[in-house]
Amino acid sequence: MPQLARDILLSLSARKVHREKMQNRIVKLFLLISAWTVVLAILLIASHRFGHRAINSQQLLRSFSELTPDMQNNRSSSSSSSNDRNIRKSVLGNVKNERKPRLPNCLIIGFSKCGTLALRGFLSLHPDIVSTLREIRYFTLFYKKGVEWYRNQMPPSKEGQVTIEKTPSYILDPEAIERIHEYNSSIKLIIIVRDPITRLQSIYSHTFSDDPKSLKNPTFKEWCDENLRRGQRVMHVANYAPHIEQVYKLFPKENVLVLSEEDLEENPMRVMREAEEFLGLKPSFSKDDFVYSKEKGFYCFNTSSPHYPEILESVVLNRKTGCLGSGKGREHPDIDEKFLKQLVEVIRPFNVRLFKLIGKKFSWENFKDSLR
Repeated sequence: MPQLARDILLSLSARKVHREKMQNRIVKLFLLISAWTVVLAILLIASHRFGHRAINSQQLLRSFSELTPDMQNNRSSSSSSSNDRNIRKSVLGNVKNERKPRLPNCLIIGFSKCGTLALRGFLSLHPDIVSTLREIRYFTLFYKKGVEWYRNQMPPSKEGQVTIEKTPSYILDPEAIERIHEYNSSIKLIIIVRDPITRLQSIYSHTFSDDPKSLKNPTFKEWCDENLRRGQRVMHVANYAPHIEQVYKLFPKENVLVLSEEDLEENPMRVMREAEEFLGLKPSFSKDDFVYSKEKGFYCFNTSSPHYPEILESVVLNRKTGCLGSGKGREHPDIDEKFLKQLVEVIRPFNVRLFKLIGKKFSWENFKDSLR
């Protein structure tokens, strides 16, 4: 009996010790994971403050390992080692797949009435791109609200996805360009331009869109002449080069992509491929994503595409036709032939300067003779 009693006591004691070890291990594991989570938050904050560069998985693993020396020193048990690896993979996987607002790493900065809305919309078809539905105007109007406010305006994204924000007025404001450089000197910038005369027509149509048939509206020539008298707005609209030069002063050319609205209208697939390469993304666009609308005279989203349902929350459009809103494709005013020749002669030097600056030419209808 004494021997049996001792055996029972030893067994109970061993179970108690085992139970206490298990409890201690659970508490330690909880504390270690909590500590690692705090450090991860600090690292993420630091990455956004100092260049907004993403933290890679190896850095996370190294940080986790440094915070768990006990796990590193207790590898004798294969089951323990496997559990540790599974915990680390689970934590890292959750971080990588977590959807949350992230600061943009690409901006569409100009120009207005040059297809920026269509460009952002088409880009949103890519599975590795998310974009803001509206223009945030952070670097012009809301800069004082701070970078955390800016982050919270972004759509949720996963790690590794490209977040794009579009505000065409950025390129017209030198201070905004400086602020963008201060925010992230390695950010990717996209600029889209257009035949300057067609752009003037588009601005005219937009200006009088409330009542385009009103007899009180000036003719296109009268409107241009009046703007010239008031402050050279016509020249300001037609001359892209000075604004792009301001961008090149701060950002390397390889970080700036200049596109043409006409190319986007005629061959969106080719433009999307160029954008994919520029952003370092794997090819994902298909010609089946787009369909030409004879009624509109340009390409729309293909409602039969498997990607179409995914972008309905990212773009304001006619869900039945897949075309952008009524603001796109307005009828342009006619131009007197004599006045057209005058505009071409005045604007042609601006185009020459632009093409030399960006290192490529665009085939614009109104200037086709001058491009030969």
